[in-house]
Formats: sequence, structure tokens, C-alpha cells
Amino acid sequence: MPKYVIGTVLVVLTIFTSIALTVVAGSTFMSQIPPTELAKHNMEIWGHSGWSIHDPWMKGDNRASPAGKGKTIFIREGCTWCHTLLPEQTQDWKYFGAPPVAGDAQGESPSLFGSDRKAPDLLHIGSRNKVKAWHYVHHRDPRAVTPDSIMPGFLHLTDDEMDALIAYLESLK
Repeated sequence: MPKYVIGTVLVVLTIFTSIALTVVAGSTFMSQIPPTELAKHNMEIWGHSGWSIHDPWMKGDNRASPAGKGKTIFIREGCTWCHTLLPEQTQDWKYFGAPPVAGDAQGESPSLFGSDRKAPDLLHIGSRNKVKAWHYVHHRDPRAVTPDSIMPGFLHLTDDEMDALIAYLESLK
């Protein structure tokens, strides 16, 4: 028997055991947290998940509302790589609004909190910026409204997809 087979088997076994425990324990813990009224409201307008077997290309056409379709587009376009939906416990709370609680994410898959912010937090963007025209201009050509923006333009989105994305952002209150 080769020298490192037992060690390799133990490492692989440890990794798979850790993954299994994380999946089982994580879902068990989350199921014990009751959904808040906000989570119930969001479930009605957004639906459950950004991806489904019935929408493999994440077009969002099977969503119950434009905001639900917009959430799917938000996920598909990778907006969470730069934007969070979780204001930091700093002066952000005064400007961006109160942070979510654990029950606010109940029923979401994936949770869109994000952890690495390179762009503004969007949790309460629907309360802060109510001008649709600004969103249209900003998403088509970000540097037209914010000269130093690093955000890419979303010229490839159809008008219907842009309407849905903006409806999702407006629902974040």
C-alpha cells in the first residue's frame, strides 16, 4: 500500500463529512428561525429562488411579479459581487436604514446579503432613490450619473429585463 493512501483517505473523508454536517446543520438551524412579516411579504412578490429547473438560463419569466423577475436578473448579472444587502454597523445605519434580522432571509435561496462591498449597499434603495429615470440611466451608462463609477453598463439587458431589475430595486425598502 502506498505511503500516503491512508492520510489521503482521511483528508477526503474529513472534507466530505464537514460539508455534509454544514449542509444538514445549517438547514436545520435556519428552519428554526420564524420568518418575519418582511420575509413573508418578500416571498409573495419575489418567489423562492433565483434559479429553478424551469428557468435554467435565469430569465425570470416564470416569476409571479416583475420584482421577482428582477431578483433573478440581479442574481444572474452578478450584482452581489459588488453590492450588499446588509448595511454595516456604522454610520451606514443612519443613511442606509436598519440591518435585516435573521428571519428576514427565511425562504430566500440564495440569501443576497453579500459580504464584500465594493459598491453602495442596496438594502433600502427603494426608500432612498425613488426616481425610475435615474435607475434607467445609471444601469445603461453608470458614468453618466457617477463619473468615477466602476460598475459596468448593462446595455445587453432588454427593456423588459431592465424594468424588472428596477422593480426589484424599488421593492427593497
